[in-house]
Amino acid sequence: MKILKIPHQLADYLCPINGLCDIYEWKTGNRIPDDLLFYSKAGFQLISQKRATPPKMIFFGQSSIGKREYNYWKNLIGYEIVSNEGRTFKTTLKEIQSLLDNDVPTILFGLDMYHLPYQQKFYHECHIPGHVVLMVGYDEKNVYVHDNSKIGVQTVPVDNLRLAWANDYIGISKRNAYFGIDMKSPNHDISHIIQQGISRNANLYLNAPLGFIGIKGISKFIKEFPSWEKTFSEEELKNIYLHFVEYSGSVLPELPHELSNHNSGIDNPHRASRDKLAAALLNYKSTFGTPHWEEAAHHFQLSGAIIESIVSGFVEDIQHQTFTRADRYIPLFEKLKEVEREAFKPLLHTQEIDRSKKAELIL
Repeated sequence: MKILKIPHQLADYLCPINGLCDIYEWKTGNRIPDDLLFYSKAGFQLISQKRATPPKMIFFGQSSIGKREYNYWKNLIGYEIVSNEGRTFKTTLKEIQSLLDNDVPTILFGLDMYHLPYQQKFYHECHIPGHVVLMVGYDEKNVYVHDNSKIGVQTVPVDNLRLAWANDYIGISKRNAYFGIDMKSPNHDISHIIQQGISRNANLYLNAPLGFIGIKGISKFIKEFPSWEKTFSEEELKNIYLHFVEYSGSVLPELPHELSNHNSGIDNPHRASRDKLAAALLNYKSTFGTPHWEEAAHHFQLSGAIIESIVSGFVEDIQHQTFTRADRYIPLFEKLKEVEREAFKPLLHTQEIDRSKKAELIL
């Protein structure tokens, strides 16, 4: 039997990074705020895939969760990743047990909560795929995990883990995906980690190397959108609108009650997490940030309100099966582009500070 004694804190709806924050606290004695780490990757992506459903997808993050997210923070926080996916369950479990034997806790990615006994609300009641936990131990019959929604260590029988982990997760990961986080030399300066991470993300949004992300992505969308009613069928347009609405949820991807019989019951405004990012920037600006975060937060509050207005119109269009009013939304997307430009600009200030510090050191 092996169980690593790692500190753990609750972080509702932040499962992709909760384990990472647990490990950092274990190694340093201090905690990177889960919400600040998670919501700091705001962005815009226009994904085009002719054969996909829908053929056009808009996401309001700069990169997907999973491998890209853990790679993004790797050098800033100071850890190495040991990962794999798509292999047999037996082989995967042995690999993770070996990591734990060497004191490397491991993130298990893409679980279905339907098969997790400690998730009483969903166990054998409702399929909720894509869940993420931190595996901290094992014995012959069970694995032991930290779950962002539960206090303490949770027990998962091996057979349940096999079932929960059996499927790929919507193009983000293959079955049995894991990420061992070997944090041998962590950066103890949380302010540096967060400011640099946010600054790099802002630079990517404002000066994207690719035309479908950030400001360039919004411009591309504005140019394309009016022609979609002639390019796509009514059913394809409906799916595009539904995807936009669903993935604008601030807390989690979810359709509003007007469009879905199922509702989580949580407070989930459709502001694309701009409200959450604004709140985090204001909450931590004195602790880990700069005074410029307050200006950025104000603009993110505005951009969130614009997105919510767009979503409201899209919901009406879906209800009335009317997808020929693109011109109505172009001014809103133009406004969104300008407000987000002003929101991300103050977050670049960290880079300028760092350059001046480097110049002083050189002199």
